[in-house]
Amino acid sequence: MADELKLTKLDRIFLVNQIRILEGLYPDEAESLSVQREALEHGYEMLYAWDFEYIYDGNDKMTVEESREVWDTMDMFDAIGRSMPDGFDLKDFPFNKFAGYDGNNEAKFMSFARFTVERLKRFEYVPMQKPGYWNSHMPVRDIYGRMLAEWIKEPMPERMTMSEARLKAVLAAAIHPENR
Repeated sequence: MADELKLTKLDRIFLVNQIRILEGLYPDEAESLSVQREALEHGYEMLYAWDFEYIYDGNDKMTVEESREVWDTMDMFDAIGRSMPDGFDLKDFPFNKFAGYDGNNEAKFMSFARFTVERLKRFEYVPMQKPGYWNSHMPVRDIYGRMLAEWIKEPMPERMTMSEARLKAVLAAAIHPENR
C-alpha cells in the first residue's frame, strides 16, 4: 500500500491541519499523532501507509453488491427462522441458521455482517448457529448463494413466510448438487 498512496501537497496540508486539531483534542494520543503529522509534513511517502493501514482499499473494500449479498443472506435466514414449523426435522439441513462467514477467506463479509448487527443494530433477530460468533471457519458464500438462488424464486411477500415445501427446498440447496 505504501507505494500506492500518493498525496498532493494540498492533501498533506489538509491532513496535517486535521492531525494538529486531533493532537489538541486527544492529549493522550498527541505523541503518536505528532509522528504522523511530521511524516506528512516532511513528505516521507513510505510512512504514509503506516498511518492509514486501517483504511480498507481494493479488494478489502465491500462493494454495494457484496453488501447487499450479506443483507439478502441475513433476510433469508430471518425468513428461514420465521418459517420453521414446530417439530421440523433439521437433521438433513445443517445450514438452518446463519453461521457467519469464513474469517480466512471471507473476512470482509464476516466483518460487514458483524458491523451490520453490532453497530447498525440491524438483523439482530436473525437466528445464528452461535449467537455473536461471526466466523463460520469454512467458506460459506457458495452455500449461501445456492440457498439465495432458491429463496428468491418466490415473490418477496411469500419469501418471508415460506411453506414447509419451500423451506425444505431452500435448506436443501445448501448441499452441493454433486452431493445430493
